[in-house]
Amino acid sequence: MNGKVLAIGLVIFISSVFGYIDGPSAVNQMMNTFTGGNSSNLRGAGIDVYSMMGIPRPEELAKMTQYSSLALMLAGLGAMIFGMMGKKGKPKEVIAAEQGSKAKLEPEMEIERQEITVDNETKTNNRTLEILQERLARGEITSKEYLNLKRILDK
Repeated sequence: MNGKVLAIGLVIFISSVFGYIDGPSAVNQMMNTFTGGNSSNLRGAGIDVYSMMGIPRPEELAKMTQYSSLALMLAGLGAMIFGMMGKKGKPKEVIAAEQGSKAKLEPEMEIERQEITVDNETKTNNRTLEILQERLARGEITSKEYLNLKRILDK
């Protein structure tokens, strides 16, 4: 995910740099095409074609284009920083879900809590079983791994 955000931020940043550099000339060219390119002849006569049409002058549009490109540059820069600084890797829930979809579905099994006794050796063994049960409940280990570890601990 972070690589995608970083790539998107980079594309936005680079395209906005081109927009900042080439934007004003593109706006002037578009406005000349729109007005027929004869607006400079009419300006000398005191007629402003752009104000007659109700649109801003090309110089103002060029500034607007550059300001918009600057805003896009900042957005791209922010996306790149977010992509670099974000957490790497997938959350445990996603990893467990992906592993669960790849592996065979295991039958659900209920595990009862063991009683804790006062004997030190049994107490230690029961605590390790409790830790295994907690890890199974959190999804850190599968039921197959639980049974294997429990068998090892019972020996």
